[in-house]
Amino acid sequence: MTTLKAKENDNQKLPLEEGGGVYLLVADESSEFEAALRRVAYMARKNKGHVAILYVIEEENYMHWRFIEQRIESDKRAEAEKNLWDIAQRLYDIAGIIPAFYIKEGKTRQQVVEVINTDKTLRALVLGAASSSTNPLISYFTGKGLSHLRVPLVVVPDSM
Repeated sequence: MTTLKAKENDNQKLPLEEGGGVYLLVADESSEFEAALRRVAYMARKNKGHVAILYVIEEENYMHWRFIEQRIESDKRAEAEKNLWDIAQRLYDIAGIIPAFYIKEGKTRQQVVEVINTDKTLRALVLGAASSSTNPLISYFTGKGLSHLRVPLVVVPDSM
């Protein structure tokens, strides 16, 4: 198990229902994610809020090889946890914030909607946008998926 390296004299508390709410950040390996991470750190710190990071493991079907499927799922889960701990460390280094984690399996946009509908402390969904490509989540949530959002969508350009 990985642990965060705390700063000296850090006594931060995590009352998720208090303060400025929770900002949901969807984790991925894109270049624009780093800009979104920095922005969500700033927003949470400024508004005395918290950060939740969602990592979605896309499902793959290996219908005839259950043992192999279980091994692949286990490996993907371990990779997701490692990535989340790395992101958590970067967030902590930037703003001194310890995030909450969500690890879900399935289609990313469906899992985002599920988390938003389940976690009533969420204040906003934060997504990074690249100037050179389109983000499928942004396209979905600014189009027909807009009706599924009960929180504001914050789009952070990668140049920020």
